Amino acid sequence: MDKLNEYRIAHRGLKEGRHLFHYVLDERFFDCFDATRGTSGRLEATAEVVKSALLMEVKLQVQGSVNAACDRCLAEMSLPISGEMNLYVKQGIREEGNDDDYLILAPEDDYIDLSACLYEVYMLNYPMRAVHAEGECDGEMEQMLNEYLHGEGDKPVDPRWNDLKKLITN
Repeated sequence: MDKLNEYRIAHRGLKEGRHLFHYVLDERFFDCFDATRGTSGRLEATAEVVKSALLMEVKLQVQGSVNAACDRCLAEMSLPISGEMNLYVKQGIREEGNDDDYLILAPEDDYIDLSACLYEVYMLNYPMRAVHAEGECDGEMEQMLNEYLHGEGDKPVDPRWNDLKKLITN
């Protein structure tokens, strides 16, 4: 059985108009993707589908928090995640040069699989650097970091770099 079945929408049975779907992104969801295997936390996701005769507009919203290691002190922290994405879904044949915002379904497709799109919203809104707020890091680890960190002024500068810097200013 496919673990991502619950993130599929059977679009053939949908009437024209607005439809709302709710999803939970938790460990079972994250373990389906290599890059997020072992991630814990809970995100609430909604998919608002507006279906018309020729096109479906899908607005995805993700909000919640995941557990992550602080990049500064390595302590566990709760990392808030929030984001959204707009997609357009239409039926037809995939052509070269289609926009990334369009999902094109083959005529024989019975459902829209939103799992990859929800994963994309999560990954695009995960911060590049996850750190505690100032003063909340593990104090013992911060002391150790301060012992081993050296400022730029502590290093002797190779005199050859100074000669090269003169070339830049000329």
